[in-house]
Amino acid sequence: MTRVRRWVKRLALGAGVGLLLLVGLFALNGLALADRQTPRVRHLADVEAVPAASAPGEVTVVAYNIAKGFAHRGGLRFDSRSAVEERIRKMAAVVKAERPDLVFLSEAMTELTPCPVDQVELFARACGLPHVATGENYNLGVPGVRVVGGNAILSRHPLTPVANIDLAGRQAFWVSKNNRRALFASAQIGGKPVLLGALHNDSFDMRNNAAQARQLLDFICDRPCVLAGDFNNRPGEESIRLFRDSGRFAGAFDGPPTFFEGKRTERLDYIFAPAGWELIDHRVIADDTSDHRPVVCRFRVR
Repeated sequence: MTRVRRWVKRLALGAGVGLLLLVGLFALNGLALADRQTPRVRHLADVEAVPAASAPGEVTVVAYNIAKGFAHRGGLRFDSRSAVEERIRKMAAVVKAERPDLVFLSEAMTELTPCPVDQVELFARACGLPHVATGENYNLGVPGVRVVGGNAILSRHPLTPVANIDLAGRQAFWVSKNNRRALFASAQIGGKPVLLGALHNDSFDMRNNAAQARQLLDFICDRPCVLAGDFNNRPGEESIRLFRDSGRFAGAFDGPPTFFEGKRTERLDYIFAPAGWELIDHRVIADDTSDHRPVVCRFRVR
């Protein structure tokens, strides 16, 4: 009986040490190893840029919430790698047909150990866009076993990292739900540097959503900026009015719905460009691979 007790104590001690080690690695990853507020910029040197659809002096932009490729099936269940890759390639094929210059992605996973697909890189390769910037919204797990997701910018032009700013309402690193940042990079467009912002704003608290909009306007200030993604705000509501009434942006502040869930259909995704640019085409692509539909805008750069 004494020997059994000794083994029980040893097992309990081992389990306690293992748990402490796991918690320590989780904290180390979240506090020190996550990219946090630093954008990651990559050049996929082996990817040849697909010829643009835009005429000289024009820019074609796509914004698309890809819903994590529907890789997570709830709880500890994940879809297969092949199924997620097939889904991402299908989404990318829809975008590639537009031959865009810039693509802004929301809800894109760069690491998902149970289903190891870098959705952003796969999307960029499938679209023929060699320049990639990513910004984390969350990074959960331990080194080597992580779940990392956020926003991304794909471009035919070289990208320079700017910032991945915490948005109003940001919570502790271990919270993944509704924890938002906005990714900013820059590119030379029309011979001038243009700020590029990819976002996925608060989807639960519209007062906080408006606070995030004001924060973004303060950050952008008077810099020319293409701001695109899932604004989680409907036409005419406060956040969209703030961007429209600032006088700093051109684009479609209304239009067809972009989000579909059962009978719910709403316009939540937008592309705003510098006020000096002229909007010459605006469409929402009827594709149901994601629960959001891609938005396409073509601008004449002045």
